[in-house]
Amino acid sequence: MAGRLALARQLGSDLLVEVGARDPSHIDPIETAKHLGIEVTFGYLTGATARIYRIGAKARIRVSDQIVTAGRRRFTITHEIGHHVLGHELPKDGDSTSWFKTCCAQRGKPDEREADVLAVEHLTPARMVAPYCDVSAVSLHVVRAIADVFAVSPVMATMRFVELSRERCAAVYSERGAVKWAKRSGTFPGYIANGKKLARATIAAELFDGDAVRDVAQALPATAWLGSGELAAGAEIVEHAEVVPEPGWGGVLSLLWIPN
Repeated sequence: MAGRLALARQLGSDLLVEVGARDPSHIDPIETAKHLGIEVTFGYLTGATARIYRIGAKARIRVSDQIVTAGRRRFTITHEIGHHVLGHELPKDGDSTSWFKTCCAQRGKPDEREADVLAVEHLTPARMVAPYCDVSAVSLHVVRAIADVFAVSPVMATMRFVELSRERCAAVYSERGAVKWAKRSGTFPGYIANGKKLARATIAAELFDGDAVRDVAQALPATAWLGSGELAAGAEIVEHAEVVPEPGWGGVLSLLWIPN
């Protein structure tokens, strides 16, 4: 699987060269699709945010018109481009059997992960994003700069920052007062389990309680997020959190940082 993901990452980068994208302003998923001969259309769609399928020898991507944020729309289109570039089987227009076999509910998870990796590298190439991750203080203000420059969602920008940062940091997304998922940097020392109930001391819990929270990174006891044995006694963790401003999410995104 690691080899396939590495290939997906390389193909996402290669596509930037093919379309002549030398800086973030040149990265345009619709132009990438056009370069590959893929038509992109928008309209009503059920059961998915987008689908790619074949009409004869050509491919078409249909994107749900219910996606209202540009960042999510760009990622969705590039994810579908990924299926095409990676040679995944695509359904054929009018062929119900191929549609059932290759719809998102039936398609193998490795295919989806590969398409995600290609999309991330194409929209936020490591060589362009890395300079934004070389910071002395970690906060969502840094992440928002990445989201603005690369026209991606705050969630994607946070995850990409965590991937590329040398700091001890993690992205945590919570819903209904519990952790939905967490992504750690390679240097982050603790583990945050999916389903973990938020401690009341966390900023995320305050947001779920409806409390007014300042838009700044705040230091907390590390035990608010991590077990007592994972860091030295009295250690602090910095949390900067916000309600995810995308329809269909509704949870809280926390960026955690353990300063050296």
